[in-house]
Amino acid sequence: MIELPQLLVEALSAIGADIEARMGDLISDFVAIPLSEEDRLSALAGAVATIATTRYLRRRSIFIAALRSWALEISIALAPPARRIVFDDGRGPAEEAQDGLLNGVDAILRAMLDGGSAKHHRLVTELAVMARLLGCYDATSIHLVLTAASRACEDPRWRSGGAVPVSLREGGLPLMRDACLAALAPRGTA
Repeated sequence: MIELPQLLVEALSAIGADIEARMGDLISDFVAIPLSEEDRLSALAGAVATIATTRYLRRRSIFIAALRSWALEISIALAPPARRIVFDDGRGPAEEAQDGLLNGVDAILRAMLDGGSAKHHRLVTELAVMARLLGCYDATSIHLVLTAASRACEDPRWRSGGAVPVSLREGGLPLMRDACLAALAPRGTA
């Protein structure tokens, strides 16, 4: 398991060892699923968009912004450097991985609810699980995932639980002189 920044350590202190262990198991299970990097990021984007629209409908942009901040904090704190993304044309079971991740988060939240945990502790848990998973990637990949999730939340055709594709090629292509900057996904931080 990666070392967490102090901000996250403090936020997770109220959750308890049992819930934190279940979070670790969920993260390990998700990481162990054999997926291409694009499929793994797509599953993460779909899970983020689903959580944002089903639990934080009015505050989904705040949820995604908080997740972006936490994931980047973890990404920066990682040693050794974040994994390099390898383009893979094969498609894996991204939707199944997304469902497994969402079901795992729901099981943890149900256990917390049954244990009388406060709502803000459940929010911290969701943020922590997703931020830990996203934090394994570089800033560009994190921005691609969260931008795709945010766009899905705003798209009236997208339904909660649906797939949210993330294209690594989009973030890695060089910009042309006539590119419309307003239409581009964020490519990292300045």
